[in-house]
Amino acid sequence: MGSQCSVSHLPAVVRHYDASMPERANASRGHESARAKPRPLKKGRTRAVPASSLRDVQESGQPDAASLRILDLQRRAGNSAVSSIVDRISRGVVQRVEVKEQKMSETLYNQPGAGGKAKAKDYAINPAYVLTRNGDTGVTVKVRVQFLHQVRDATGALKDSPVEIPANDPDDRRGWAQMLVKEQAKPWNGHVTFTGEEVNIGSPNTMKRIPVTFESVAVFGMGEAHDNIVIIHPSSVAAGTPGQKIDAGNYYINQGTYKADEKVIAAHEYGHLIGIPDEYSQSNEQMNALLHQAAPSTAPSAQAALDKKTVERMVLSSLRSPLLAALDAAMPSVTEALRAKRATVQKRMAAAARTGVKDAAVRTELEKQLTASAEPGLAKAVPKTVAFQTTTNFSNKDLAGTAVEAGFSAAALTTMIRDKYWQTLLGEDNANVAVAGLGDVSINVRQSVRDTTKAGGAQAGDAANAAAGSVGGAGGPVNLLGLPLIVAPSGLVGKLTAIPATWGTAGSTLEAGVTPAAFTTKMESILKSVGAITALAGLVPGLAAPKSAGTHALYVKAHGMVNNAASEAAKQLAADLLNTVIPPVIAGGVTDLQTSIQTEVDKVMGTPPGSIAALGSNPPMAAMVTAMKARLDADKAASAGGGRDPVGGGKAAPDQDVTYSYQGLMGSHGNMNIRQDQLIPLVKQFNAKCATLWEKAFKAEVK
Repeated sequence: MGSQCSVSHLPAVVRHYDASMPERANASRGHESARAKPRPLKKGRTRAVPASSLRDVQESGQPDAASLRILDLQRRAGNSAVSSIVDRISRGVVQRVEVKEQKMSETLYNQPGAGGKAKAKDYAINPAYVLTRNGDTGVTVKVRVQFLHQVRDATGALKDSPVEIPANDPDDRRGWAQMLVKEQAKPWNGHVTFTGEEVNIGSPNTMKRIPVTFESVAVFGMGEAHDNIVIIHPSSVAAGTPGQKIDAGNYYINQGTYKADEKVIAAHEYGHLIGIPDEYSQSNEQMNALLHQAAPSTAPSAQAALDKKTVERMVLSSLRSPLLAALDAAMPSVTEALRAKRATVQKRMAAAARTGVKDAAVRTELEKQLTASAEPGLAKAVPKTVAFQTTTNFSNKDLAGTAVEAGFSAAALTTMIRDKYWQTLLGEDNANVAVAGLGDVSINVRQSVRDTTKAGGAQAGDAANAAAGSVGGAGGPVNLLGLPLIVAPSGLVGKLTAIPATWGTAGSTLEAGVTPAAFTTKMESILKSVGAITALAGLVPGLAAPKSAGTHALYVKAHGMVNNAASEAAKQLAADLLNTVIPPVIAGGVTDLQTSIQTEVDKVMGTPPGSIAALGSNPPMAAMVTAMKARLDADKAASAGGGRDPVGGGKAAPDQDVTYSYQGLMGSHGNMNIRQDQLIPLVKQFNAKCATLWEKAFKAEVK
């Protein structure tokens, strides 16, 4: 126990040895001179020098600290003594130390700032844990969490003093805590190994791989030994309400507005307890500091690539509303083009329904359902009833016309197309960016950027023009030198209006999708659905009767089942047709948009400012890129020099237009990734307090 791992098992010469103070070491051995003289060798003997130490000297000109200590120790104590010490360590000696790191802080841009920007706030981190080394067989990192009760007000401040959670707590917070501490360490386990080497004398160094186990234990008594205190708030307090933020010191039975799994949240907070800061709500300055921390020293900087992706995302995000407005303006021409071909779809649908409804699978299911819902004496009449309702009495053309008309109405088409377009834009705006050497990062564009393209905004005009160019015009007649000329629709609008033209060709989506087999599959599935008769009952008077008592009732019920199931099948097929052809076109339109943005970003961000105007392939888009780059540059300049923790370091932390979140466990936990660089503080503690003087510094390896 204490600030250093116990080494009382070592010989005195090792316990008191200090390579940085040779005079003190010599004095303890009774030497008269300030520097020890090597003891004379017997005739024919040579001194053993570790091969690794010779390599260190040959390659760098200077041996490392571990080699120097071993060489000096060997000179003073002799090979036999050092070998004995090494043997004893290799057999496994338990070393245990309580680590309480200096108080840390972190800056997060997670507050609402001026004009829709993100504002910074400083948070404290108090790492504390027990580090245990069991020889070379394993290392354990254990956090003892004392769970208590305390009230928190609407500002987030804790009131009064913490008290013990009663054993008979109505929410069983003790039981919940016992479960949580077991779960919160699981994502950390099985991934981390400390790797290093031991300097040997006269033989190659011993390579070491020590697996690391992470633990978390709960204690509840006020006087019990602990490393951290966590307040568990009862179910009557919802997380996410004013002042009730989940953090490393406050857990909530009632997660409120938090959507992530409570076990994942707890695992994230466990990282703070062992000294790892957050990696979400970071500014561009902070993100680049993180990139350089995570990347190997030989890796090129990813800053320029990240900045380009940021500007691309800023432009895309700012164009979302103008793009939708441009599509809305052109929507009548799109719906008109699709509706113009509905007769072709109706004809195909009627043919598919006429054949599909008579399929043996459909009739078998109809007979099964009708027999179950009819009096026993009517069972023989069921097949004849089904045959009549699926042939003579089946109005396939009327059914097809009604179903297609419903799906192809201007209102239905408008809703489907604009919803799909908006969802696609949002999906691309929210997509993660893969950063080399780090992993997936989300680029979070703030409302301040989108506000620039609103009516009256600084980029409203350029955005409207850029959006119109991407969505395209509706086409139509124009007059050129007095001659009429028909201009085809362009951009996304042109692609959407061109869809129906393919439906009359062999092998088209219409021909492949609307078939008797597809109709049969749909109708059979509808009939087989749980409670099919009950679901259809409300659509046909008398269908809800538990048993058909006569032939007429049987025919009425069969008619309702056939027509309603067939109608639903036709509606689904029509929807499937549109969902097959429209989303790929919209996705292609958004891809074209992003290509246009990327082209201008490459030009603008790779060209001196004075030469940008001469580029001009897409002036409105170039203007948007230039404006967004200027905003990013201004934010970067204002926050320069702040590093990972500007507020904690007393630096300025101006509000930001863009923030970033790493997707791993210590970021937005979009995945459970852990990185080697996150464990640097932990490894430093191990090397300082649990590594022996003949071991070179260990590193963390993460798989």
